[in-house]
Amino acid sequence: MQIFKAFFKVLKKSIPSSLIYIIIFLSISLVFAFSGQEDKTVFEQTELIFCIFDQDDSAESRSLVSYIGKQHELVDLEQDEDILLDALYYERVNCILLIKSGYAKQLAAGNTENLFERYTMHAGYADILTEQLLDQYVASVSAYLAEGCLLPEAVQKAETALSVQADVTYADFEADTEYPTVLFFFFQYLPYILISVLFNTLCPVLLTMNRNDIRFRTDCSGIRPASYLLWNSAGSVLFIIGIWLLFMGVGMILYGGLYVGKAWIAALNSFVFTLVSASWAILFSCFSPGENTINLITQVIGLGMSFFCGIFVEQSLLGSGVLAVARFLPAYWYVRINNMLSGNEPFRSENVLVFLLIETAFAVVAGMLALLIGKFRYRRLSAE
Repeated sequence: MQIFKAFFKVLKKSIPSSLIYIIIFLSISLVFAFSGQEDKTVFEQTELIFCIFDQDDSAESRSLVSYIGKQHELVDLEQDEDILLDALYYERVNCILLIKSGYAKQLAAGNTENLFERYTMHAGYADILTEQLLDQYVASVSAYLAEGCLLPEAVQKAETALSVQADVTYADFEADTEYPTVLFFFFQYLPYILISVLFNTLCPVLLTMNRNDIRFRTDCSGIRPASYLLWNSAGSVLFIIGIWLLFMGVGMILYGGLYVGKAWIAALNSFVFTLVSASWAILFSCFSPGENTINLITQVIGLGMSFFCGIFVEQSLLGSGVLAVARFLPAYWYVRINNMLSGNEPFRSENVLVFLLIETAFAVVAGMLALLIGKFRYRRLSAE
């Protein structure tokens, strides 16, 4: 029992470093959950800032300028290359549009190519929205011309048709009430936090408890080595389960009550990965790394698995070569289960069981290696 108490005394000194990870993760999770509950009943069209140069200067081109001005902001700039580039660079305008000379004649003749030139700083949303706006306008005018309307009438009817506004509201459809989106993201990023917390907390404690001078002193006392290992293991298990229960409690807050259905599978998946993270932390502690080395190992393993296995980047966006390497890491199988629960992959209960067993195998192998290395080191120290 003295070993058990000593374990938690040492643990108190390591907890503050892990609290940073826990507090940040929990804060982000709660913000994400409550931000998803904001009112989304109002739709607002994105307003761009245009600078338009009308080289055609016809009634039809002026109508187009007026139409764009009703939906977006128009600004006047001097037609100087440096001034225009500065305006784009500093985002004083989103798009510079040039209506070419002969616009009206080409439109009346049914030629819809090369009517405009447009310039944007990046090929992003402004360029796409501008292209969509012009394509819709020209296509509508062309449709009315095809019906036999004259160009002025076609322009007027097109603007009338395009100016019709529909009432748009957001409808919040939750595909699966057993596993809502907020819970998916919570469990998706949980592995990185588990690795960070368990490595930064458990490794320093085990390093302290297994220091040579402490083990020598313990061997000289009446405590048997098996008892020493048992109480150390008991303290580690209690701490590991406590961390897991803490995160599961936060998950229930986000979920709005006790888990139901698929949420329990996600909880089981996270528990197995907690065992994997703990077993790896115990394994690396057997090599007696320094404090800076522990931090380095934590970041390499945590960030490495997060990027390679699909935690920070979706697996569907990763290359086949990356995924081939990721199959040798436990987080890959964790994410596969999470994707099945969220509907990103077809849900098959037999696959879930297989993936859980693969994760468990990672934990068992790491635990056995830690036990063998620890026993070898203890025998070598005893012999010395």
